[in-house]
Amino acid sequence: MISPYALLTVDYLIVLATQVVASVQDLRTREISDWTWIVGSIICVPLGLYAAIRLGILTLYVIGVIAGSIFALAAYWLRAMGGADSKSIAFISASIPTLPMASPALTVISITPLSVLINSLIIALVIYIPYNVIQNIRYGSICEALSRVNGLGRIVYITSLMCVPAYRIFRNPNNYAIAQVLTSDGFQPVIKLGLDVDDPRELLIKWLSQGRIDIDTPVLTSYHIPFIIPITLGLLMYVLTHVNFLTLVMSSL
Repeated sequence: MISPYALLTVDYLIVLATQVVASVQDLRTREISDWTWIVGSIICVPLGLYAAIRLGILTLYVIGVIAGSIFALAAYWLRAMGGADSKSIAFISASIPTLPMASPALTVISITPLSVLINSLIIALVIYIPYNVIQNIRYGSICEALSRVNGLGRIVYITSLMCVPAYRIFRNPNNYAIAQVLTSDGFQPVIKLGLDVDDPRELLIKWLSQGRIDIDTPVLTSYHIPFIIPITLGLLMYVLTHVNFLTLVMSSL
């Protein structure tokens, strides 16, 4: 009979392969075919379930599936994540069973979807913040909305938002959400909670017609990072170590 750990290894490899395919699609088009998740789930969910039964951790597996599914649905409903990101978390939750840790507390923190999310959020920040800062160093001095902010607020906006020329938004509208509003005093920055699904070109066309901007004017935006990539990297770390960054910190105390 095949070892459950061998089955788990195969499961890990196929889940990672599915995530890599989804990451490539997300990076290229910001859209992921549903067939990516369907094919991956047909193979990986039965493998994960069977491995959990063989290893005697079915309860942990069910907890992980429930926790991941609830979070995925809530994140999508609140627009904290896109549909593909939520499907990715649900897919991982149902495909990779949680393995027990040295203590119940560490096991709870290391539940598969929670671990992957913790890892992916930290990885996303490591990627996202420097990218914002670099873009703002390049365009921030001539970005009206950003130039109106000083002190701590400016640091917050520089790290969380980015200034890009209007033509780049027209070229890749799915990559950006407008993060400035036009007031009687000019453009002001604004941070919106959740994903903005409005077409950013509509506001740009309006401002162009009013003569408020031209095609080269830097506009303050929120960049839609292809989050499937951090999720995949967070999953890779979990597969290799079965822990997350928070677990590592707690284990070292």
